[in-house]
Amino acid sequence: ASLVALDGDGTTTFIITVTAMLPLYKKMGMNLYILSTLALLSIGVMNMTPWGGPTARAISSLQLTTEEVFTPIIPVMIAGILFAVFAAYVLGVKERRRVGIKNHLSLTLDEMHNSNGTDEDEKALLRPKIVIVNALLTILLLIALITSFLPIPVLFMIGFAIALLINYPSLEVQSELIKRHAGNVLAVVGLVFASGIFTGVMNGTEMVDEMAKALVNVIPESMGNHFALITAILSMPFTYFMANDPFYYGILPILAESAQQFGVAKAEMARASILGQPLHVLSPLYAAGYLLVGMLGIDYGTNQKVVMKWAIGSSVFMIFVAGIIGVISF
Repeated sequence: ASLVALDGDGTTTFIITVTAMLPLYKKMGMNLYILSTLALLSIGVMNMTPWGGPTARAISSLQLTTEEVFTPIIPVMIAGILFAVFAAYVLGVKERRRVGIKNHLSLTLDEMHNSNGTDEDEKALLRPKIVIVNALLTILLLIALITSFLPIPVLFMIGFAIALLINYPSLEVQSELIKRHAGNVLAVVGLVFASGIFTGVMNGTEMVDEMAKALVNVIPESMGNHFALITAILSMPFTYFMANDPFYYGILPILAESAQQFGVAKAEMARASILGQPLHVLSPLYAAGYLLVGMLGIDYGTNQKVVMKWAIGSSVFMIFVAGIIGVISF
């Protein structure tokens, strides 16, 4: 998930990661919420890349450079990935006990991939004879995604159309497959529209500006020197309850302006503002999260409860590391 998320797109990360790992999790009887947790922790850190969105917004809203904001944050991102690896270890040890694995794997990779136990409808959809063709198509799609040959939605639509024609020439089968997955697609599309409307209302009514002013007034003057730390902590709930645009273009500039009065640099404020991203990817306004839940077939509310403590832990750990190495001041 961390490697795929280098392109900064959650949808791509979840599609590729879940497609690869879900059959193995199901074959071993593993808890699918663990797969969701680790994927979200990874994208939460990798979303901090300049092309991921939040960092670019912070840079542009405060008129800074990538070198000022992103370069110092790289060691903090490495710490975030190490936290995800730690979470994987802890959850993995618990899961080994739950599924009965002691000191060795009870299944080989070949056995995990074996289609025994798959129902007849799913077996009918398997295309083992054209695995190489599908692999080449996947590789070409990945290359196109990494090189930004075309916009991501266009690439996925073209790739999907080609894959459908190659694997399922029958219009009847194509129609059935599209109907099967239409619910997940519509949920994501609806959420994107809803998120846009919410952001428009927040900006158009100037609610964001008033929230920021109220927040600045609440912070005691004696805490002024700790503005970066306060911003890092506030970035967790703020980016959870609102989209990135209102926070980075509405609230962050006001916080940064106030922080300058206490000698806290804008670059430091920008770095602090992106440390809450692990919790942001759990936001109801984060469309790709619905795709992840839909692909795994798990409950959205339960997923929030399971992942949230790990997401908060990831942010807090990165804030701690950022303070220790001087990326932000405590």
